[in-house]
Amino acid sequence: MRQAFNVGVVIILALLVANRVVNRFEAHGSHSLTCAQGSVLVKAEALARGFTELGARSQGENFFSSCLVSGQGQVGDTTAHD
Repeated sequence: MRQAFNVGVVIILALLVANRVVNRFEAHGSHSLTCAQGSVLVKAEALARGFTELGARSQGENFFSSCLVSGQGQVGDTTAHD
C-alpha cells in the first residue's frame, strides 16, 4: 500500500514537471504573451464590455495572479505564459 502511494506521488510529480516543460516550449511560439501582457488585454476587453475601470482592473489582476500560479492563461485564442 505504501509503495503504491509512493509510485502515485512520483507519477504526479513527473506529470507536473512535464506540464511545465511543455508550457516553457509553448511560450516561445508566435501566438504567446507574457502574463502581464495578457492582463492588459483582459482589462481592455472588460472595459470594452462595459465594466467600470475598477472592475476591469480587478479582472486584469485576477487573470495575472491565476496566470502566474498556473503558469499559463488563455486570452481569446492566445496563450499567456509566465
